[in-house]
Amino acid sequence: MYSHLLVPLDGGDLAQAALHPSATMARSFDATLILVGSEVTLAALDVDTVHAPDVVAVRTEVDLPSSLERVGDNLPEPLAVYAGGEWQPYADAWSGDLLIFGPSSTPHDYVVGGTMLIDRRFADGDIDARASSSVVLGFGYATADDLPSAVPEYDGQVVIPVRSEIDVVTGLVARWAGPVFLRAEDA
Repeated sequence: MYSHLLVPLDGGDLAQAALHPSATMARSFDATLILVGSEVTLAALDVDTVHAPDVVAVRTEVDLPSSLERVGDNLPEPLAVYAGGEWQPYADAWSGDLLIFGPSSTPHDYVVGGTMLIDRRFADGDIDARASSSVVLGFGYATADDLPSAVPEYDGQVVIPVRSEIDVVTGLVARWAGPVFLRAEDA
């Protein structure tokens, strides 16, 4: 589905929390995981503890959103994953697919089953029951046509708003219990 997953690390705990679902997705997709951050941030990270088929660390001392865009421009099938409240610069700089864990999300709670992002807090029931309450990453849509007033039915839902509706996107990222998926602008 994606051959490269990019994770911008801004030094914050929430951004670092994006490593867990990103590594899980990288394993599932057999993708390269690319960590983008300052030399200081990446030096403090033990890359050997990131469980993914292939991990590349890109050190940069310039503006992190711009670095993310520059790195992604040279990759086929990239997905950027970001967690944290200050997501707007990343959405502005990144024109490809972007998975955002907002301040109401808990990235470490998510695992991947096939191509589905699943909330691990669904502990009861078999895998088929969990899969039926998840949304296929990249193909699922919210359960309501009116996204500004949409209420999550379950934490594992991935919501895909229209990227250009910035007020809707901002509201969803701020309050949604799960991740918000922004498609590439030309999708």
